[in-house]
Amino acid sequence: MTDWSDPRLPTNQTSSPRQLKRLSRNFAGVGVGIPPERLQQIAMGHAATEDELVDVSFALTATALRSEQRRSKVGRAQRRCVRGAIVFVAILIAINVLMCLGLFLFVLTQHTSPY
Repeated sequence: MTDWSDPRLPTNQTSSPRQLKRLSRNFAGVGVGIPPERLQQIAMGHAATEDELVDVSFALTATALRSEQRRSKVGRAQRRCVRGAIVFVAILIAINVLMCLGLFLFVLTQHTSPY
């Protein structure tokens, strides 16, 4: 069971007007238009229609799902960057080893006598 499978609206004690505005914008991003004032009323326990409760429940679930997808996308990008950095460092090490071997062979040929 994930954290978005049981959606709950933040209570009035834990939500500021700024948080409610952000929550309202997030809800609008998933297609549910509820003003922050109405969200505050619902959070305080005022009467809400069944449609509003369904909309709030859907919006909470959808925003949590979008957030989880965004976090997984960022995680994949970070892993890809780390993998690329490891490959880059491995290539640098391989080039360094080849150059050292070439220098070593060059020095060996300089110390041999021509006769």
